[in-house]
Amino acid sequence: MLIKTSLIITCVCMVWNNAQFFNHPRLGQFPLRAAQKLKQRLREKISQYRDRTTQMICYDVVGCFSLPHKNSPLQRIPEDPRLLKTKFYLFTRKNVTTPEVLYYQDEGKSLKQSNFNVFKPLKVLIHGYTSKWNERGALMVKDSYLKLYDCNVILMDWKIGARGTHYASAAANTELVGRELGLLLVKMVETGLSPKNIHLIGFSLGAHVAGSASEPLKQKGYLIGRITGLDAASPLFRSNHFREKHKKLDRNDAEYVDVLHTDSSPFLTDGFGLWEPIGHVDFFPNGGQEQPGCTDPKSSIVVTHLEGGNLSRDSACSHIRAFHLFIETIMNKLKMLKKNRNYCQFIAYNCPGGLPSYERGHCFPLIPTMKTNSSLIDRSYKIDEIGQFGEDVRGEGIMYFSTRASSPFCGSQLHASVHVSHKTTSVRGVLQMVLFYANQSVTFQIETNTNDFVMTGSRMNARAVAEYNSLNAEQIKSIHTNLHFFNTNENDNFNRTLTPSSLYMDKIIIRDMFGNSWQYCKKNLMINAMNPQRVVLNSFSC
Repeated sequence: MLIKTSLIITCVCMVWNNAQFFNHPRLGQFPLRAAQKLKQRLREKISQYRDRTTQMICYDVVGCFSLPHKNSPLQRIPEDPRLLKTKFYLFTRKNVTTPEVLYYQDEGKSLKQSNFNVFKPLKVLIHGYTSKWNERGALMVKDSYLKLYDCNVILMDWKIGARGTHYASAAANTELVGRELGLLLVKMVETGLSPKNIHLIGFSLGAHVAGSASEPLKQKGYLIGRITGLDAASPLFRSNHFREKHKKLDRNDAEYVDVLHTDSSPFLTDGFGLWEPIGHVDFFPNGGQEQPGCTDPKSSIVVTHLEGGNLSRDSACSHIRAFHLFIETIMNKLKMLKKNRNYCQFIAYNCPGGLPSYERGHCFPLIPTMKTNSSLIDRSYKIDEIGQFGEDVRGEGIMYFSTRASSPFCGSQLHASVHVSHKTTSVRGVLQMVLFYANQSVTFQIETNTNDFVMTGSRMNARAVAEYNSLNAEQIKSIHTNLHFFNTNENDNFNRTLTPSSLYMDKIIIRDMFGNSWQYCKKNLMINAMNPQRVVLNSFSC
C-alpha cells in the first residue's frame, strides 16, 4: 500500500510539475471548460494526497523522502543525487592502489566489470562531515585491511553531500547517500555476497549513513552482518529531532552493531557524539566524554558549529579520537600477526554502577590468565562481562575502558586503591600519585567532587594507563611513588590551596587486570600540601 501510494504521488507530481502539460496540442481538442475542469481535478487530487500522506520529495532510482517536520526548523531536504555525485571506490588485492569506481544506479554493470569477489568479505568505510574518501587515515585502514584479509574494501565518497558549512544539509543527505549505498549492497547480495560478510564502518555522520544503508536490504529480507559506529553524530540525531529510526543508526540495522562514544554529552549544546547507547554494545572510553590529551571547548561548541562555525581538529579532538582508536586496533592486529610483543588490546568491562562508578574507580576487572592465581580472581566479575573494542570486537551492553593521552592510545590499564586511615577527619581534596619505574612514569589523580568527602576508614580509587608492556611484576619488583595531597574547600572551586588539613593513609595498592600488584603498607602515613611523601611500593603483599 505504501509503495502504491508513493507511485501515485510521484505520477501526479510529475504531471503537475510539467509546465507544458496544460499547453499540449491535444488539449486543444477539448473545450476550454473541459480543460479547466481537468486542471482543477488534478489540483484536488494532489491536495488530497498531500493531506492523506506525509509530504515527500522523490528522485529517480533512490525513491522518495519525507519532508522535514514543521516543528524542526533545522532539518533540510536531501539534495538531488545528481548534484551529490556519490561514488564507491573498490580496492582488492588485485588493485591495492588504483581503485575501481562502482555505481549504484547502473544495474550492476560496474560491479560485474570490477574485481569484486562475492565469496570474500566486504569492508565499507564511510567518512563524516566535511571529510573525504581519500583522507590519510582512510587509506591507512584500506591498506591494513588488505594486508589482514583477502577481502573487498570500499571507500565511500560522499564528500559533496558532507560538505560544510551547512551541517543541517549534510545531516539530511545521510539518508539519501545511505540509500544509495544500500542499493549497491542489495545488488551485491543478489549477485552472491552473503549479508553476514558485510561490515560497514561509519564515522560521525557516516555512522548514520551506515544505518540508512541497512534499510534497502531489510526491505528485501537481508540483514547486514556488522556495523561499527565511531562516535555517531549527535546534532539533529537525538530523539527529539530525527524521530524515525530508519534515518539513523540503531541496533536493528545489523546482526551486530558496535558503537564507540568519545565526545558524548548529556547536554544538547555540547558534544558531537551521541550520549545514548544505540548498539548491541556501546563503548565509552574514559567515560565517553572529553578524551585525555584533548582540550575541546565545551561552551556551546555544537550550536556554533550548526550556525556555520568551522570544524577543526582542535575543536573536535575528542570526536576525531574515535577514528584514531579504531585505526589503532587494526594496526595492533597486524602486529599480532607479525608476533610483535607490543600487540595491545582495548580491554573493556561492564560497570554495574554506570558512569559514576567508573569515574570513581569503583569497578575494575581481574582477568584470569595462566599466571594468575585463581584465588585472586574477583568473583564479582564474570569472564563474559569482559569485552574488547576494535576490529576483533566482543561485548554486550555498556562497557568502559581507559586510554593513554597520546598515540599509542592502548596501554596497560591500572587501578589504584588508597585505604584511608581512621585518623583522617572529613576532608575534601585532590590526591596525586606519580609512579616512577624503568624510566617511565604514570600519574593517578583522585579528585572528590563538591558533594564528596574522604571519610575515615574509606577507600579512594583511581584509574591510569601505563605504556603497554612497560610494567611487569616479574621484572619490576618495586615502584617509587611521589604522593601529594591538596586540600580544598567548598568556596575555592578546587583551586589547589595550601591548607593545613591532612590525609592519613594505611595502605596503597596499584594493580593491573592480570593479577599483578604493588603495595605499600604503613599505618597513619600523613600527607598534606606542606608534607608530600615519597614511598616505595613492592610487588609482594604486605
